[in-house]
Amino acid sequence: MYLHYLQRFSYYTYHRGGILIEFAFSVPVLIILLLFLCDHYRIYELKNKLKSSAYLAASMIQQLKNTKTDKQFTQNDLARVAYASCLNFFHTNSMFNPWSLGIYYALDYTYVKRLSADSYQYQAGYATMSKGTSPSTMNKSCGQLLTKTQNEVQAFHQDLICDNDGEERLLIVCYYRKTGSFTKSKLGFFLLNPKIEFYNFVYKLVITPKPGLFPGKHE
Repeated sequence: MYLHYLQRFSYYTYHRGGILIEFAFSVPVLIILLLFLCDHYRIYELKNKLKSSAYLAASMIQQLKNTKTDKQFTQNDLARVAYASCLNFFHTNSMFNPWSLGIYYALDYTYVKRLSADSYQYQAGYATMSKGTSPSTMNKSCGQLLTKTQNEVQAFHQDLICDNDGEERLLIVCYYRKTGSFTKSKLGFFLLNPKIEFYNFVYKLVITPKPGLFPGKHE
């Protein structure tokens, strides 16, 4: 009888030990999977923030001059739009130097107006937080007016091609860029290291601007 109970005890101990070993191996795997899922959600969240910023910028560009006599958009308007449109992710002045999140925000635009079937008026502008500490000191510019062919315009974005002479289109591009102090932990990543420097985090939106807003004015 004693031998029988000893055999049963040994059997249960063996199997319980096996379960504990399996559990010890599975816990780290489950933790890694959980962190991996959290990182993927963080990437989705960042891209969604950029999309929201692009739509916010488009709305502000369309509405900014409603109460102004001079309707023409300026580089200072562009800086204010860029600053306001990124506040859905950045807080206070964290988009500026010293860039506490390790990234900064930038907004570019490409404006075209069809003059004829193969001739477009073209202007590029930008506002970026790579320098400066406020909208008044950040890098910003409304570039020179140039003339481009239809193929050159199409290379920027297919939706910039207009159907009729005199028609206007505006491409808005929002993106995040790395700084020298970037580390993945600053953005809440555990395992993945997002390649922000290669424009992985970018969103493009094409709209028809209100008449009289563009081309932008370089003040």
